[in-house]
Amino acid sequence: MTSAPNGPSITSLFITGASSGLGRAMVLEWARTGLRIGMIARRKNELQKLSTELIEMGAIPFFFAGDVRDKEFMNGAVRSFISSAGIPDLIIANAGIRGAVGTALELDQGEIMGVNYFGVQNTLRPFLPDLIKRKRGQILVISSLASFLPLPGAGEYCASKSALNAWCGSLRFDLIAHGISLTTVNPGFIRTEMTRNNPYPMPFIMDPREAARIIRKKSAKNPPVINFPRLLALSLYTLSLLPTSFREKFFVHLKRTGHPPD
Repeated sequence: MTSAPNGPSITSLFITGASSGLGRAMVLEWARTGLRIGMIARRKNELQKLSTELIEMGAIPFFFAGDVRDKEFMNGAVRSFISSAGIPDLIIANAGIRGAVGTALELDQGEIMGVNYFGVQNTLRPFLPDLIKRKRGQILVISSLASFLPLPGAGEYCASKSALNAWCGSLRFDLIAHGISLTTVNPGFIRTEMTRNNPYPMPFIMDPREAARIIRKKSAKNPPVINFPRLLALSLYTLSLLPTSFREKFFVHLKRTGHPPD
């Protein structure tokens, strides 16, 4: 059994995007003896490796290799996990993709919205009837600080995360009456496969394990939103409030020089 700092004990956890990066780090951050952990990812071999590691830690892993965009697969995985391990105390909708960097005219990446937005819906919806009936549960949805404003070269990514945050904010209101909490988590840059080849500055980039520790600690009190790192979140929020003409000049300067204006 494990518990978040100052939070309730949990006996089971279900997470998507578990095979690498932040997802893998969160699995290891929460893993404890006896904890039942359901994991979704597309790479079966990575899930097998992680399962072996979890067994050595005393946890009880269940993994399902597939794509969160596949509604039928997700429904089946959820039902299978519940039948074997029970209704999870904590659900982490983490699966996400970044896609290529380019102009809005060049990019045609419907899969980004499919994974980052509809994939989260496919993850949560199969659990909701059981969670509502039980009147208890915690949900973490991993979004991004990129949801705060449109960033050059990341149009569909920003759109997917902005849409996700709006949907989660609305869903949180619906679930509160049933004793279920939902927290939208907006991290900044994390050192993963997804960010490895980014051709632009990544201020305050952090290790996945550090990010996982922050998420676990801050989620203990079930806040509506978690934004971190704080300084980057504040900077992006402030930038989002400024006139569009100023933001455009800011990004033009950043692209040309590699650093913000003085």
